[in-house]
Amino acid sequence: MVVHLISLLTPILALIIILSLPSLINTSQLDYDTLVFKQCDSLDTNILQKTATKTPNYSNQNLILRAQALSSFLRKLESESSRSKFYKTLVGNEEHAVSGWFQCREDYPSEICHRCVSVLRDISSRLCGNATSARVHLRGCHLIYEFERVETPSAQGARNHHNNHKLFETPEHGLIHKICDGATAETFAGFEELKREALAAAETGVVDGHGFFEDSFKLLHVVAQCDGHVEACDCGECVTAAAAAAAEQCRWSIAGQIYLEGCYVGYTYHPHEVPDNSYHEEEGSKVNTGESLAIVVGGVAALVLVAIFLMFLKSLRKRGDGTLSLV
Repeated sequence: MVVHLISLLTPILALIIILSLPSLINTSQLDYDTLVFKQCDSLDTNILQKTATKTPNYSNQNLILRAQALSSFLRKLESESSRSKFYKTLVGNEEHAVSGWFQCREDYPSEICHRCVSVLRDISSRLCGNATSARVHLRGCHLIYEFERVETPSAQGARNHHNNHKLFETPEHGLIHKICDGATAETFAGFEELKREALAAAETGVVDGHGFFEDSFKLLHVVAQCDGHVEACDCGECVTAAAAAAAEQCRWSIAGQIYLEGCYVGYTYHPHEVPDNSYHEEEGSKVNTGESLAIVVGGVAALVLVAIFLMFLKSLRKRGDGTLSLV
């Protein structure tokens, strides 16, 4: 009787849990696809209109070949995002090649990374479609690319007149973008000290964390990440520079984000509550999808195992002499 009841309830319970998963995931879905900022460089007319007077169709053909190279590059990044959270490559030929990379936040699930890069591909194509180089940051991922030129002898002779195009001419660890929340924390006692403590922890923690750090210090949450190609020592130096910029340029801001060449640092102050370690300052929500799914899957597996075991005992009872009783 007990075995029969459990065998009936097990699939019903499993079905209820499975049907509840979509709402569970949606309530804790990350805000990964919001645009933070973009930098799209204008067309290099010296490249696209070269010898246009002699070959009128040169510019149009060049644009088509560039667009094809960029499309292949973006498709490659999207494909690799299902396997990696950082990928750097060069796609194209000697005349039209694109180099660059994408990177996702290290603490985001692989599935979210892939979705983010897919959105990133569409947004960058729409906002920077004809740019010779670009940087596009979403909350969950970013990409950087630049068209490469292989210089011919004639081009090398003209180098003094037309230098190779570069988008990122900022100095090493130079400031690229900043966001300082307008709300002030000046009236909150101990804010500056707490902020200094958290940023100092990020400076050392990002090295120990292989390029990523996230933690909460009482009322302040901090996150730091370096680009995937940045070495450990350079990563620590970059985050130190970013922390200094956050302390100086967002001194009393309740939240701030500093983007440097090579790294990022962000913090959020919560004067009325203490966030747990899974809090992400950009989303304002708890990232507990993975833990919840693990609990659900574990519960279903346990129910199935119990049902199988009891059904096995039931089969033994039927084949036995009736001395084994389960009721």
